[in-house]
This record gives sequence, structure tokens and C-alpha cells, in this order.
Amino acid sequence: MASSMIVIKTAAYGGGSTSAMNQMTTQTYLGNLLQRGSSRVTNLSQALNQAFNGQGKSCGNLMYEGHSTLHASAGKEGVSSVTLFYYELGMTLYCFAMGEHASSSSYKISDFGPAAGNFQYNKTVQL
Repeated sequence: MASSMIVIKTAAYGGGSTSAMNQMTTQTYLGNLLQRGSSRVTNLSQALNQAFNGQGKSCGNLMYEGHSTLHASAGKEGVSSVTLFYYELGMTLYCFAMGEHASSSSYKISDFGPAAGNFQYNKTVQL
């Protein structure tokens, strides 16, 4: 089980990364990227539970800066969902993209993601 998450910020948000945050602080930080009052906040909470509890699923061969990647997702496509993309190092998770279901096996990087690569912002990722 993870003890903290670091969010890797995009250039639009100043680049770099956050300090290590516990689950509640991470939820507040990432929740600020969602539309106020959005039902996706509940999905975010559930996805974070999965990630912090070690229940993320592999993203197959897709890598992020040389790291094997995982995703944690909650909600239903076409209704409301949140998917977190991250990798693990020890007890720390590194979240580099966030989006939502596009279909049962694909995800739109709709909230934030890198400017290029497998998990590029506004790209749809097939898993």
C-alpha cells in the first residue's frame, strides 16, 4: 500500500511536481482540477482508494519516462468517471495524467497529462 502521491505537473501548471501528499491532500489537489460540484469528485475518491490500496491495473506495454505504468479508474463511460495514470516507486505513487473512460478499454486524457508521448493531454489511450 502506498503512503503518498506526487503529482507531476504539466508546463501549463508550472511544471515540476508537487511534494509528497497523503491521500486526502491528493484528493483535494486533484479535485481542484475538476469542475466545481462535479459528480466526478466521487469517482476521484474511488480511483484514489484503488491506487493507494495497490489495486491499480497495468497499462500493458505503455511506459512513462521509462517506468511501467498503472491506472486506477472509477465510474461509467458516458456518465461520470475518473482515471488516474501513475507509476510506483517504493511507497510513493507518481501521477502524471488524469482523464476519464472513452469506452470500456480506452481512456481520454482530459484533465491533465504530458505534452507528448503515450499519455499526451487530449489523447485517447487504448488499453
